[in-house]
Amino acid sequence: ARAVEQYLISTVDHGFNASTFTARVVASTGADLAACLVAAVGALSGPLHGGAPSRALDTLDAIGTPDRIDGWIREQVLSGRRIMGFGHPVYRTEDPRSRMLKSLAQGFGGPLVDFAVEVERQVEAILAELKPGRELHTNVEFYAGVVMELCGLPRAMFTPTFSAARVIGWSANILEQAEDSKIIRPAARYVGAPPPQPVPAP
Repeated sequence: ARAVEQYLISTVDHGFNASTFTARVVASTGADLAACLVAAVGALSGPLHGGAPSRALDTLDAIGTPDRIDGWIREQVLSGRRIMGFGHPVYRTEDPRSRMLKSLAQGFGGPLVDFAVEVERQVEAILAELKPGRELHTNVEFYAGVVMELCGLPRAMFTPTFSAARVIGWSANILEQAEDSKIIRPAARYVGAPPPQPVPAP
């Protein structure tokens, strides 16, 4: 229970991520709290957002054993495929939440934790070799998946558990946004094919 509580605290809010920004956009229209939260849950349901912790564990499952780490990671990197649990759209260094969750996982100990730590080590080493100058560190989802697995949560509950924490952050953002009477309306710049040009008169 203590480990789950620490996970919930670490994920309660985190800048203008996709679901939080969605909630604020909907709040800016004057919609009520329930509508804003439903919109946020919709954004969180995407596999690249709320579904990422279970997919990070799927990566560990796909690798399978320590002797397969090197070959599996090299194949992913050379083919340009994403390694779930690594990389962040904002951080170019280690995600501070990942560091905390790694420490939490290591408190449990066991083969899953040892395997995850070794995967992290080899991913960083292989990237340094194959893609010099390109750093790729674990994000919050990598060790979040490990912690929730060790707590006995079924993988189908990973995203709902994430949502249970994030609803507090969403609510705070919604209430803050509701104080501003302006609707969020980003500008767009057309970058498609140029429109047809009139044919010059002969």
